[in-house]
Amino acid sequence: MTTSGHPVHLPFDGRGNRLRMGLRPLDLADWIEIDEKVQADLAEKSRLLHEHHDQVVAVVDDVDGSVRGAAQELLERLLDHLGRDLPAELEALHPIDAAGRLTQEDWCLHLPDAEGDWRLVAASVCFPTRWTLTDKIGHTIREIHAPVALYPEQLADPMDAYFARMKPDSGVWRLNWNLLDDPTLHQAHHTEPTATEIRAITAGEQIWLRVERQTLVKLPVSGAIVFSIRIHQDPLGSLLGDDATLGRLRSTLEGLPPQLIEYKGLAGCHAQILEWIGQSLRDEPEGPDEDA
Repeated sequence: MTTSGHPVHLPFDGRGNRLRMGLRPLDLADWIEIDEKVQADLAEKSRLLHEHHDQVVAVVDDVDGSVRGAAQELLERLLDHLGRDLPAELEALHPIDAAGRLTQEDWCLHLPDAEGDWRLVAASVCFPTRWTLTDKIGHTIREIHAPVALYPEQLADPMDAYFARMKPDSGVWRLNWNLLDDPTLHQAHHTEPTATEIRAITAGEQIWLRVERQTLVKLPVSGAIVFSIRIHQDPLGSLLGDDATLGRLRSTLEGLPPQLIEYKGLAGCHAQILEWIGQSLRDEPEGPDEDA
């Protein structure tokens, strides 16, 4: 079990000038992350699934049963990983729906079509970061990410190639990040803060560091590729005192191309965050009073 306070994952390398796959080998023993927010996160999932089920769970037409079979394989792998049985109240659900209720991770299942293009065929995504599942279901990896700034030019071909060469029971993980003015877990719609709403002096409290720990695992029986998304959130102020991370964040933000600043919704607060970082790096504890 992981714990919070200081952010668990710090994805900044000081280079913000281009998109990177940033894939790292995944030890399948570390597939799932569980922390002290697990009960709260699962309760929020339960609420969203009850009130907005068709917005957070989607499955393509499954004529031959291959989608359900792959989702069932995922569910059984998760149960084995967690060392538990399927709760009776989840037995009647589609396996992708049941899988999403077991973990803080969201789950996306991909299978190749007749042309060999990998498509999103089933998903339970309660905690999207400003995208909508119903707009993505049934589409190819390339189509899903087409709105991402610079993805078509920099990542589309490498990502397609990586999916094509993944081996069964292999896995990788990567980190994606954003800086948002809203800590709500379910963010299906894009909203951008304006410069007047964010002040440099209070950016540490107003802005949240939202990190997605993403994994890709290829299932051995169905051959499906499973994409998981685990949200970690901390106020920007949680980085105070970590000058090395603040310095890398500043370099990353300074290097972001205009397209990525716009895509990440940072146009209205980019300058204020950089100013806050600069002030934070200059702040030093006062020395002892010479008259004391």
